[in-house]
Amino acid sequence: MRINRLSVSTTARAIAGYTIARAQAQRTRISFGLLMLLLVFPLAAFAQGSPFDNGFTALQTLFTGTVAKVASLIAIVVGGYQFAHGEPGAKKSLAGIAAGTGIAVLATNVLSWLWGV
Repeated sequence: MRINRLSVSTTARAIAGYTIARAQAQRTRISFGLLMLLLVFPLAAFAQGSPFDNGFTALQTLFTGTVAKVASLIAIVVGGYQFAHGEPGAKKSLAGIAAGTGIAVLATNVLSWLWGV
């Protein structure tokens, strides 16, 4: 019995075509599933609130509250001594201290004014 080469070739192509189509369909399903996960999980996370909110709020209070005011006071005293003793660049240093103090102490007010945070 002789096998026709043309029929084997056609059958092999049909099987290969079916396999490729099946692989493409599976890849499409996986891509769609991953896309849905990427869209659904962040929404669920935002609905529950971030687990880092308490820690970030504590750090915000720490750096804009008492610690910032004490560090600003120390910087103002050091800058005042520099200015009183005629150190070169004392005026520039005091200007930087004033700007840094304003930023550190008033940062929460600026954030709430700009973005309502």
